[in-house]
Parts: sequence; structure tokens; C-alpha cells
Amino acid sequence: MEYISVAQRAEAEIVIKKSRFIGNVSPARTVQEALEFISAVREKYSDATHNVYAYSVGTGVRSEKASDDGEPRGTAGYPVLEVIKKRNLTNVVCVVTRYFGGILLGAGGLIRAYGTAASLAIDKAGISRWVYHDLLFISVDYEHFGRIQRELETRGCIIRDTAYADRVTVKSLILPDETENLRKKISDLTSGKALVSVKEGQYVPR
Repeated sequence: MEYISVAQRAEAEIVIKKSRFIGNVSPARTVQEALEFISAVREKYSDATHNVYAYSVGTGVRSEKASDDGEPRGTAGYPVLEVIKKRNLTNVVCVVTRYFGGILLGAGGLIRAYGTAASLAIDKAGISRWVYHDLLFISVDYEHFGRIQRELETRGCIIRDTAYADRVTVKSLILPDETENLRKKISDLTSGKALVSVKEGQYVPR
């Protein structure tokens, strides 16, 4: 299970005929995450003339929306959404802020300006293939921890957290196809003394 999206949040700016266009882009796994990002950008640039946005969310049926935020219909939000669609991105949200510079750009000029600002922000964020990983909680005695840690590193697992108490608990991400093999290996290395639980995982950029 995987999809293509931006690797991280990013911001890029372009000035066209004295108007500032500021593109902000972010990964967003849900519509709620997209809306929260839009709200945060609007708050940051609350004095702007327009805060145009578009998002595409979902790995199957996609939820898409675009807003011109007062610009002529079809000249702002739709061009931003088109940039997202042409790059086959999903789980992404982009807001393009405009500070009007006093010179009208016309419909064609607006379409190009908003599309360019969105493209620049996406280029800066970078594109990644997001791949689903299982989330493992591994609890082991201290005497076995070193061997388990080396095994995880050898398999390319992503260690998210390590907690030290009566036992060591490791929170790690692994590709689903490798989960069962890793569980068996951990059992062998610890003579069955390790506790391994698999939880709902997450998508990770690769």
C-alpha cells in the first residue's frame, strides 16, 4: 500500500507585476488535517488579499476541493488543484496567498501565477513515495536488547522510540511483508521471552 505525495511542508514565493504569491504545501492524510493547515496559513497571512487553496485526500476515492477565495471563478483554486492532479499527488494540501500589487493580471495571468506558486512550493517540499508500515511494540529484557536492536537495524526497520523501565520497549515500523519473519526471529533470539504486538501502522515517506 502506497501513494505519491509531498515529502514535507514547504513555502515558496514569487512576485508577478508587484503582486506577491506565497505557496504553502503540506502532507495531509485526512480532510480535517487539510482544513487545519488551511486555517493556519489563513491566520498567518490574515492581512492578505486572498488565501486560495486546493487539496486532494484519499488513496482510493479521492476527496478534492478548490477555493478561489474571491478571485474570478476558475482562476485560482482550480489551477492549484490541477498542479496537484497533473503530478498525481494525493494526501496533499496547498494554499497560495496573494498580496495584490495594484496591477490586474487578467484571467490567464492569474491562472499562471497561482499554478506557478503551487508548483514552486511542491518542488521545494520534494516528492516522496509514502509506503504503509506496520507498527510493532517489542518488549525485551535488557540482556536481549542489543541483539534485537541490531536485528531491527539490519532489516531496515524505523525505530520511533525506545523506553527503558523494568524491560526495554521498542516502538518500530516495518514493512508488512516482513512482520511475521521478524516476529519469529525475535522469538528465536530471546528464546520466546520477548513480547511483540502489532498495531495499526502508518505511511512513511521513502
